[in-house]
Parts: sequence; C-alpha cells; structure tokens
Amino acid sequence: MRQRLTHLLHQNPKLFSPQNLLQIQTQLTTTGLLSLNPSFLIPFLNLTLSNPSTLHHATALFTHTQHLNAPTWPIMVRRLNLDADPSRVVSVFKAMQRLKRNGHVLDPYVYASLVKACNKLMATREGKASLIGYASRVFDIMPQSTVVTVNGMVSGFVKNDMLDEGVGLFKKILDCSFGLELKPNYVTLVVLVSGCVELDGFIVGKVLHSYCCKTGLDLVNEVSNAVIDLYSKFGHISEAARMFNEMPERDLVSWNSMIAGYAGVGDCRKALYLFREMRADNVGFDRVSLISLISAAANGRDLGMGKVVHGYMTATGAEITVAIGTALIDMYSKCGSTKCAKKVLDELQDENIVLWNSMIHGYVECGHNQEALELFNQIQSRKLRPDEITMVGLILACRNSGDLSHGIGIHSYIENDIHLQGSIVLQNALVDMYAKCGSMSLAKVVFDKMPSKDVVSWTSIIVGHAINGEGKEAILAFRKMCAEKVEPNSVTFIGVLSACDHAGLVEEGLNLYDDMCRVYHIKPQIEHCGCIIDMLARAGRLEEAHKFVKSMPIELNAVVWRMLVNACRVHGDFARGLCLVSGFTDLNTLHGAEDHVASSNILADAGRWDDVLNERSLMATRTNTKAAGKSSIRDFR
Repeated sequence: MRQRLTHLLHQNPKLFSPQNLLQIQTQLTTTGLLSLNPSFLIPFLNLTLSNPSTLHHATALFTHTQHLNAPTWPIMVRRLNLDADPSRVVSVFKAMQRLKRNGHVLDPYVYASLVKACNKLMATREGKASLIGYASRVFDIMPQSTVVTVNGMVSGFVKNDMLDEGVGLFKKILDCSFGLELKPNYVTLVVLVSGCVELDGFIVGKVLHSYCCKTGLDLVNEVSNAVIDLYSKFGHISEAARMFNEMPERDLVSWNSMIAGYAGVGDCRKALYLFREMRADNVGFDRVSLISLISAAANGRDLGMGKVVHGYMTATGAEITVAIGTALIDMYSKCGSTKCAKKVLDELQDENIVLWNSMIHGYVECGHNQEALELFNQIQSRKLRPDEITMVGLILACRNSGDLSHGIGIHSYIENDIHLQGSIVLQNALVDMYAKCGSMSLAKVVFDKMPSKDVVSWTSIIVGHAINGEGKEAILAFRKMCAEKVEPNSVTFIGVLSACDHAGLVEEGLNLYDDMCRVYHIKPQIEHCGCIIDMLARAGRLEEAHKFVKSMPIELNAVVWRMLVNACRVHGDFARGLCLVSGFTDLNTLHGAEDHVASSNILADAGRWDDVLNERSLMATRTNTKAAGKSSIRDFR
C-alpha cells in the first residue's frame, strides 16, 4: 500500500479527478501516513493544489496539520499564487502567523507571492488602502529584497495612484538601500514610465527616460515602447518619432504605439503611412493596430480614410470585434455619417450594450437626439440591460433637445433600476438636464435627494440657477457648497459669475472673481473674464470694463468685443464704441455676421452712414449668415 501511494503521489496531477484525490487522501489518513510521515504531505499538497476543485481541501489540510516543517508553508504560498488565487495566499500567510509556524522565512519568492497577491486583490476589490498598507508591511519585514519583490511593490503603488511612493522606492534602489547588488531592471522602468502616462507625470517620465539612456535600458524594446507611449500621450510626437526611428529593432507594439501617437494628435495621414510602412516590413497587424487607425480617422474627421481602413479590414477578412465595431461607429459618427455608423451596428447583430452606447452617443454628438431616444426602445425590445453610459447618452439627448417629457421617463427608468438608481454620475446628469429644460423645481428635487454631492453636483445646480435667471439662488448654493467644504472648480465659478452678471450683482461678482484668483488659485479663462466685462458693461461702468479688458491675462476675443461695443451703444457712449470698432477691426476673430452687425449698429447710431454701408457690403461679400436663435425648452409647463 505504501509503495502504491508513493507511486501515485508522484504522478502527473492532470491524471487525477477531484474524486481520485479525495480517495488518495482517505487512504493516507486511514493508514496514518499523512499524520506520521511528513514526506507524504508535500507531494499530496502539490496534487491538490493543481486542481481548482480541491484547493479548499489543500488549505484545510495544511492549516490543521501540526507537524509542518519549515520549507512546507513557503511551498504552499508559492503554489497558491501560481493558481491565481490571491486571497488564499494572504489567508495562508496570516494563518501561519497566528499559528506561529512561519518564523524567520528566507525564501524571497514567498514575499514576492504575497506582494503580487495584494496587487491582484487591489485590482479586484475595494478597501485598497488597507491592502497596499498590508503589502508595504510585508515588504518591510522581508529579510532580503529582490528585484521581483521591489517590482511587485512599485506596481502596487502605481496601480493605487501612488506614483510618488513608487518613484521613492526606485530612488531607494539607486541609493543602495537594499544592498549594492540590487539594481532596477527593465520591468521596473516599464512599470514606472507606464505609471507616468496614467498619472500625469510627464516630467518624472522624462527623468526616467534619461536614466534609461544612461544605463542602456532604452535599448530594450519594452522600455522603448513605454517611452514612445509617454511622449505620444503628452503630445510630444516629434520626440516619440525620434525614439521610434532610433530603435535597432521594432516589434508590433512599437509600431502600434507610434500609430496610436499620430492618431492621438489627429495626424491621420501619417498614421496611415506608418501602417503601410509596417506592412511593407512584413510586420503583421492586430486589433490594436486597426483601432488606432480608426481613431486616427475619427480624430482627424477624415471620413475617406475611415472608409479605406474599413474596406481594408473587409478585404483582409479581419474579424470585427466589439472593440473594433465600437471604434467604427464612433469614427463614422464623428465624421458626420450616422447612416454608416448605424449600418455597422446593424451588420454586427451583436447584443453587447457597448455597441449600442456608441451609437447613442454618436447620434447625440451629431445632433440627432430623437434617433438616440428611439434606440432606447430597441434596446428594451431586445432585452438588453442599459448601463450608466447608456443612460448618460439618453439624458444628454433630452437635455440637448429640451425634451422634458422624455427626460422624466428616463428618470423614472433609472429610479426603478437597482443597478442605476444610486449612480452619482446619473444624478448629476439629471440635475443638469432638468435645469437646461427649464424645470429647476425637478432639478432641485433630484439634487436634494442625493445622499452625497461632489463638485459636479454643486456646479450643476449653480449653473442651473444661473441659466434660469435665479442669480441669488445660485449664490446661495455656492455659499452652501463652500460651507460643506467642497472646493469649487473653474466651471463652478463660470456658473456663479454668470449668475451675478445676469442678476446685476456687480460687487458680489467682483468679490467672487477675486476669491477665485487669490483664494482658490484658479487661472482666469476667457469665460470668467467675459462675465466680469459683461457685468460691468450692463451696469454702465464702461470705464472699469475697458480697464479690465486692458489688464486681463487673456487675449480679447470677438464675443467680449461685441459685449463692449453693444454696451457702449446701449449707454450712449458712442465715442468709446467707435474707438473700439476702429481699434479691433483687425482682430483675426472678427469675421462673423454678428461682428459686422455690432459694428454697423453703433456706426448707424453715431450717424456715420457711409461706414454703415461699407460694413453691410463687407458682410454681403463674405456671405456671412447669422445663426438663428433656438430655445432648448420644448415643454412650457
């Protein structure tokens, strides 16, 4: 029996079913070999750990066995990690700590397994702060760090948006804090540079690139690809191209990174040229290559190129996956061809909600709001489950069209769906939609019921009050927001300054503008300055408005120019108005019909009829047409 069991324990694990393993365990237990002879435990653990169905038996057996020797539990931890069960790795380690069986462990791979397990758990569950803290404590108690454990820890920091901590650990390696022999490898740099791309750390990324050049790691393809991606994502396409051209060898990822870089800056012709060069070098293409080309056409609004890429895919028999289909729908929509986008959706005949979301947002972007709302009926008839992105698109369609009745229906659907009703994103969108449709009472109902409010929530209600002529209510909401320690952003100040502008609250508006600059350190944009100028101009304080224009940190545009000219006309200050007309007629932005009308009106009020005829003639020769005004409110209830 003993020889037979020994033979079985050293066979290929794939030969045994879960039932076979349980039978072997029974034989080992009844014969006493499992409890009396530890040499049978490790091979049996290896067998049970190799089968997902018996993992829990292995863990239970392991934690209840009293005679485990020192090497046994590290093997257990390492094998568990190989089976991609991170929670069991942490559980076994904690159990061994409680049972005091882990003592002083010198196996660095155990700690590497623990750090990797924490990283995997952080990627799949909440409570990330406690997990990264646990991983840090495990890392700190390691008797000896290796590049594997360091890379695992750096990766954990980056995944938790802790780039500074990851870079700090990298600096410790360079300072020889972990010994003279431990050096960063290419994986360390790939993780850190990729983290810089994700976490807006361009300056740090450039420093890391410099380190790579000094150490020769820039010759490693994986590092070069990460650096190309860094420069591309931050718009430094010439630096990315230089890096790409200097590579001794390029793989598919290199080509894809460069094509995606050109796509990101809207240089669709260069992206297509690079793809052709790649194919000429006998380098294959994949899903990423095609999506990058489609994105290039979309960003460049180049319908012709988009159709060429789509045709190439059809000719080569490339599979149109959900990701590629979504990219095609997005591209056709951005190029204004919603018919082609809808044809792609119909031909795919896929029940994935992502495709439908792309089509809904495509319709909204092209101003076809009714078509977007009609898609919702098709989604329901196909028994598809709308998600947050679906509902945001539908709410935008109601908002843009001013369709309050449809908006109420969408709101009702959200309230009755357990997966959607608690979404702060949807609640913010509903507040904005009701406000744009002119129903501040419904907007306030949604706002007041929100269990938690972020800066977008407060900004939405403030802007809603502002566009509906409720200036004092907008300022009151702003004060409540500050009282609740929610810091306003640039858009919040546009809303509250606009409210002051239309309510005639000049001093309040000037004080808020001063707070924005001095207290919140928000750099003024043309929209902020426009509110102040219009506010002063409406109040007849033209001298102050003119001085503000001269001192503001942003170049004057046509909209602000028209504000001042029209204010001079309203308040009878023709001299100042004529001075503005003669001083700003050379602005590159002054070519619209509204600009000529503003100039013509004040010239007429000043009795300069020859100049009026000249302005009208210029307007006629440039065939400028004035865009008709349109209300965003359809239901006046």
